[in-house]
Amino acid sequence: MQNGIMLGSFQYFFYENGVFEQSLRGIWLHGAMEIFSIVIATMAGFILAGSILFPGTYSRFQSFVTGARQSLKILISTLPFFVMAGFVEGFVTRWSGAMPLWINVFIIVLTLALISFYYLVLPFIYHKKQIYARISTLQKT
Repeated sequence: MQNGIMLGSFQYFFYENGVFEQSLRGIWLHGAMEIFSIVIATMAGFILAGSILFPGTYSRFQSFVTGARQSLKILISTLPFFVMAGFVEGFVTRWSGAMPLWINVFIIVLTLALISFYYLVLPFIYHKKQIYARISTLQKT
């Protein structure tokens, strides 16, 4: 939460002083992937905490184990994005000043589209396939 407030404050400060374009190139080129992954990893932590605090009808330990499995799956799903963010930060960001702004914006938008598809659209597609697989299995019997 504190880092998000600082990032928003810095972005406003950069905008007010006319260097928003440079911050866009320096921060958001790799930060779009990195910050989104941090948010997803934080949500995985909330799932784990929720399983401990609100076990429902399960024992607290069983709820913790279930929450840990779910959280670990989500956390592992962020690792490729952290690796790609490191690659972009190490090899692409250094050339961001020499690249035209539209290429920087294209990389940022492509990154956000990829992550949004992976975490927001793809789960619905998989869920729909699972429902249709169950229906077709029921129809065969």
